Amino acid sequence: MSYRRLQLNAATPAAARHFIERTIEDLYFSDIHAMLRLPLPSQGIVAGQNFAITQVLMAVISSVSTTLYDRNGKSGDLFKSIVEELFPWDEEPSNNVPPIAAACIIYDVFRNPLTHAGGLFVDWRGDQRFLVQKSYAVEVTRLQTQNKTTGHTEEWIEALEVASSRPDMGPTLKVEGAKKVLLVEGLYWCVRRMIQKLTDDTKRMANAEKMLSAYK
Repeated sequence: MSYRRLQLNAATPAAARHFIERTIEDLYFSDIHAMLRLPLPSQGIVAGQNFAITQVLMAVISSVSTTLYDRNGKSGDLFKSIVEELFPWDEEPSNNVPPIAAACIIYDVFRNPLTHAGGLFVDWRGDQRFLVQKSYAVEVTRLQTQNKTTGHTEEWIEALEVASSRPDMGPTLKVEGAKKVLLVEGLYWCVRRMIQKLTDDTKRMANAEKMLSAYK
């Protein structure tokens, strides 16, 4: 029992497929698969890896948006564009966050602060950064398992990875009152579906193949 691979379009060009399988899957998703097993208190491992998994997934979105999705444009714009366009928003449980707003929140509230400031919110004044006090709380959360103290079972993680329709779990992004909450497992499933949907776009795959043809 182990990491289950993406179901890529059979026509995915060789270099693009190689990049997805050998970089995105072998170096990123395989680690996420292992981290979802945590915590394992019986082994003295009590950390749940919420932020670590989220950081890896944000890196995947950034990587894919500038290689497989589009080579032109600013990285931040491409990040938001691919999330808005290719996340399976139509399969999300009903919530009040439209795709365009959700993409901006994922980028501005979660990706940037985690990547650049340890989760803090900062802005610029002249040539110096300063701390911004937000009027809302931000949470990165995991689904609770049955005993609420350990990570997911191998069988559960594999079922999540092979699921063709969204498993029964809360919304990936929830905005309620003064709180914005990102669900780790939902984000993982969305990013996987994003890549699979992207390989169905023959024009984007052809453009990506030109860029990645020298990739070994």
